[in-house]
Amino acid sequence: MSLLEQPGPKIDPQILTMLSGSLDQLSQLWEQTEPGSNSTLLEASQDALLPLERACETVQLNGVRMLLEGLGQNLGFMRQRSGSLSASEHSHFARCLEALQAHLADLGDKEKRDTLVDMISTPDLPVHADPQQSAFITGLLALAGIQSPEDMEHPQATSEDVELSIADDIDPQLLEMLYDELPTLVDEFQQHLQSVLDARELDALLSAQRAAHTIKGLANMAGIKGLAKLTHCMEDVLEILTEAKTLPGPQMAEDLTEATDCLAQMSESISASEPGPDNAMDVLQCMMDWFYRLKTEGLDCVSQPLSGKPRREPRRTAPAQPDAKATRQAPAQGGHEQSQLRVPVSLLDNLFRIAGESSTLNAQQDDRLKQMHRLARANRERQRILQKVMFDIEQQLQDYFTLSPSQDSDDSDFDPLEMDRYHSMHTTLSQLQEAVADVREVGREMAEQLRHLSEMHAAQSNLQKESLDNVLSTRQVPVHSLSSRMQRIMRQACQAAGKEARLVIEGEDVLVDSQVLGQLADPLMHIIRNAVDHGLEDPERRAASGKDETGTLTIRFRQAENQVQVSCSDDGGGINVQRVREIAERKGLVQPGRELSDTEAQRLILIPGFSTRDEISQLSGRGIGMDVVYQQVTRLQGTISIHSELGKGTSFELALPASSLLIHTLLVRSAGKRIYALSSHTIEQSLLSADGTLEHTETGMIFITEEGEYPAYALETLVGEKPADYTEQPLFPVLMIKLDQGEKAAVLVPEVLAHRQQVFKSMGEHLPDIPGVPGVTILADGDVAPIIDLQGRIRQRHSALSPVLELAEPEFNLHLPEVLVVDDSLSARKTLATLLRDSGYEVRTAIDGLDALDKIRQEAPAIVLTDLEMPRMSGMELAAILSNSKQFRNIPVVMITSRSTSKHRGEAEAAGVSAYLTKPWTESQVLDQVQKLLF
Repeated sequence: MSLLEQPGPKIDPQILTMLSGSLDQLSQLWEQTEPGSNSTLLEASQDALLPLERACETVQLNGVRMLLEGLGQNLGFMRQRSGSLSASEHSHFARCLEALQAHLADLGDKEKRDTLVDMISTPDLPVHADPQQSAFITGLLALAGIQSPEDMEHPQATSEDVELSIADDIDPQLLEMLYDELPTLVDEFQQHLQSVLDARELDALLSAQRAAHTIKGLANMAGIKGLAKLTHCMEDVLEILTEAKTLPGPQMAEDLTEATDCLAQMSESISASEPGPDNAMDVLQCMMDWFYRLKTEGLDCVSQPLSGKPRREPRRTAPAQPDAKATRQAPAQGGHEQSQLRVPVSLLDNLFRIAGESSTLNAQQDDRLKQMHRLARANRERQRILQKVMFDIEQQLQDYFTLSPSQDSDDSDFDPLEMDRYHSMHTTLSQLQEAVADVREVGREMAEQLRHLSEMHAAQSNLQKESLDNVLSTRQVPVHSLSSRMQRIMRQACQAAGKEARLVIEGEDVLVDSQVLGQLADPLMHIIRNAVDHGLEDPERRAASGKDETGTLTIRFRQAENQVQVSCSDDGGGINVQRVREIAERKGLVQPGRELSDTEAQRLILIPGFSTRDEISQLSGRGIGMDVVYQQVTRLQGTISIHSELGKGTSFELALPASSLLIHTLLVRSAGKRIYALSSHTIEQSLLSADGTLEHTETGMIFITEEGEYPAYALETLVGEKPADYTEQPLFPVLMIKLDQGEKAAVLVPEVLAHRQQVFKSMGEHLPDIPGVPGVTILADGDVAPIIDLQGRIRQRHSALSPVLELAEPEFNLHLPEVLVVDDSLSARKTLATLLRDSGYEVRTAIDGLDALDKIRQEAPAIVLTDLEMPRMSGMELAAILSNSKQFRNIPVVMITSRSTSKHRGEAEAAGVSAYLTKPWTESQVLDQVQKLLF
């Protein structure tokens, strides 16, 4: 049976209102945009039409769906075609949107229907309908009608409607928001509904409906069908009651209470990764029944029981059983399922602290055990000496009695070897020999006990190491948790710059400390925007130079030598060193005529305030970008190197410690007898002074080896001690340090003690950052030793660019535009805040209008993005207060809400709202509005 032979769909008027509101927003976007638009408008329009097309397919509005599909094909054709839109194409497409909106406002109006078909059939559209297609679409449009109570079908719940499985491709940040926010939202919903049912408060109906809407949105983002379906049905029922200002009757109140309990059980099941309640399908069907009765019978059924429905006894949650459909499966060793348990970050931080203290104590115990072994060896040596002394005394005594004459005349009658006389001289010596033998036996027993203690300590050390590894693994997350953010930033940057590029991410399975990865996120976002804005050329220029019109940015992650190494390479135009030098001289960042190598000139882009753009845009021109990358990487005790070739591209090489808890160090002792823990991530090699020659020059010391000449620095000079004279020492260690851009330096140290893996301890937020001194560690003897990053110390004191950096710091006071996001939904706040932060803005958040006013009075933001419906103070009231304030009236306000009617738009305009966006919003819509209002 063809579509024209099937009965036409009957559409709910509310669905038509939603579709019309979304089209109205898109129409306004085309009206506000001048002809000659680039691909940004076309791509944003395609993104806006896709959800409308899916919605029409869901409600079987086939004629409108085909129209939307055709408009989408036109947009795709326009994007692929080189050049911009002509004025006639721009105007005609905008009229097509208006005609479609007019048809949705009145499906039965034949004149509006014919006008719409005529608009899509003219050659003004690159892809237009032929006469046969026009007739077919006209017939489909004529079949659709407005839904009446008689047309409404009675919905039936299925087992798929109550599934609680979480989408496999969910963003880890969104999953964390789900676990954090869902219990709070469900509790809030229960409280509001309790106020309706117990206290009979009509005002609480709207609050309960809004809470259900928020839970539904969060569930839809996480792909939890069962939670979204139940809250959607409850929202429908509450919406009808709210609009009619009617309280539920006894049975409806009881059914709503049971549904709320079921919702709470679903929340607990999701948090515990357990199956949902076994009465979920019955509860969902009950809510569907109530909604059907309200739509078909009207409000009279509110106080009546559900006919033909026996009273149900509330059922308990089924015992937890493994269910592949109801839980998120996690791979485990041996192929077995692994249960999940969420713990607060504060508890993990405490575990890290305990693991670090345990590791330190274990090192101290190891040192004490070594000292006991040393004392035991010394004791055995003393016993051997004592035994030898005893043997000598005995031999001397025997010689004395044998060779010496009698000292007493009375003794002439006795034999010199008479027993009583012999015994009296040797008794004490024999007792002493027995005592020595006892001491030797005790020594052997003590050595045996020390051997057992050493074995126990070795076993305990292995367990402690395994425990530490497991504690560290709790913070290990795969790199692909950032992939979606990086791809999104890439898309946004390309849209803003009008360029075409792809992002290739390699090594997504590499595991990184979550704290390190979290702090690495902002630098990566800046590098992506910088690559699109400054590195990759326009498609025309790439084609002219023989390159693919679509640029490529490749980010590679790998782990080696206890480091996370990140390479960000693009195939763009590279860094124009000559232009960088000219801009640096013009801005006073370097002295005119100063000679800089290409390597040093490339690193000028890391200076605060440096930008090659003369105009400010969403992506560039504010002088804030690569300096943020440099500062953050330095703060993480990492290094950054730049390799660029004009016309071929640029590569940024980042190297960071793999863990934020442990650090590999080289313990050394200075000339002042102070022990330092040198971070080994930049120590390439350890030599002896005999492996080269140390010479003094006018610019300082140099160390000459067969490989080359390297600037040399005494350890004491870098750590602030009195300089030592190494020329007087015949032999001493020399450490070869890796600097940026592949350069090296030599550091002279008096004594190397050991190579150790130490527990890293930061110096706290109350102490200022000391370049090259990230923190401290506790040694085996309990002393505290500072951790020294030699590269950072050398860069701070003797870098060729240090005068440039010192000049730049006081001259520039730069900051990112600050955006205030106001929404009572935690997920909405976090999602919007993450989008704006990733796009280069500073973001603060507020939970409602009153909270926003307090923060605005403390520090006025550049722009405010607010929800409409919020407790205590709505977004409309907030906008009105700001527009009537002399101090804050110039702050633009963007309203983001699910309300799309012309009434709400009019109220927002009267309240002083600068822009009005409806949910679901697209990233490009939000960023374009912010860009338009700020710049």
